[in-house]
Amino acid sequence: MMKAGWERSNEYIMPDMYTIQNMLNPFLKGKRIDQVQRLSGGLNNSNIKIITNTNEIFVLRIYPKENKSMKIESEIAKLLEGRVPVPKVLYSDSSCSVFNYPFLLMNWVRGEQLSEMMDRKNEKIIWRAATAAGAALAEVHKMKFHDSGFFDGQLNIKEHVKINANTFIAFIEEILKKGYVIKHIGGKLCSSVLNFSKEHAFLLDDPGEQNSLVHSDFNPLNILVEEEDSSIRISAILDWEYAFSGSPLIDIGNMLRYEGVTSIGMLKPFILSYRENGGVLLHEWLQRAKLLDLIALLDLLNKEECGEVRVKDITRLISHTMDEWERYAAVQMALN
Repeated sequence: MMKAGWERSNEYIMPDMYTIQNMLNPFLKGKRIDQVQRLSGGLNNSNIKIITNTNEIFVLRIYPKENKSMKIESEIAKLLEGRVPVPKVLYSDSSCSVFNYPFLLMNWVRGEQLSEMMDRKNEKIIWRAATAAGAALAEVHKMKFHDSGFFDGQLNIKEHVKINANTFIAFIEEILKKGYVIKHIGGKLCSSVLNFSKEHAFLLDDPGEQNSLVHSDFNPLNILVEEEDSSIRISAILDWEYAFSGSPLIDIGNMLRYEGVTSIGMLKPFILSYRENGGVLLHEWLQRAKLLDLIALLDLLNKEECGEVRVKDITRLISHTMDEWERYAAVQMALN
């Protein structure tokens, strides 16, 4: 299971009902909160289901610190409205004057996590769901920016970043030699990862365009789906706080992180649908995507304190990438 049992990055923030009422009074305008419920999922922020006396349902999202993440999510929601299913931001407060942390309020979206649907192991349902996810991601990647890099709170490119073979190796060396990764996975595996990265870095000499909207955490845990008769639709794509302008392959790698090349899963319908709906994949796309996802996996370990379950799972994923590498070429050829 994806991220099963992963330890949270921050403690869950759960205000009492009285505090939540005060936080949301400017939006509720006299309505009373009748129920609050802690929502599972998410390892960084805190999400709380709110039900009012008028039976309206909302999601309160609390951020552990004041930064641009909340503003980015709000602006992304406006940008994608009407094009890609995302929750609508109804109210926000980043002043930390009413409450110690920034927060926003979103509409409640019906649906179950795609990961839960996949756990039922129904091949026909997985095929339809993966097809819907591929189409949705292709639509996300049609959003272009003038350059690649990280956003400020208004979605301007604040920090320019381009990936190529040299920058890829520079990052890998920096994080393995000076970061906390070696503390968690040991010197032997770090050495293997570095050698593996150097051997295959040439694939990123030409990684393709790098100015698409990238979700950066696009995976079945952040996708809500609903069954409608014989079809499945995406009801919402969640958690846009890490979004930036970059290579679409980053989202491809994240989505396929837990997919084995020999397993019957979502890889084929997801990729076919992504292409049919306008997504562009260059040759050796899977290997390139896996290299970019290796950056993400190492970055997840680059913390002084990293939970045991998280470390074990990421270590397995890194080893799996290297072990299955030679099989990726056959997968790519089969889908061309």
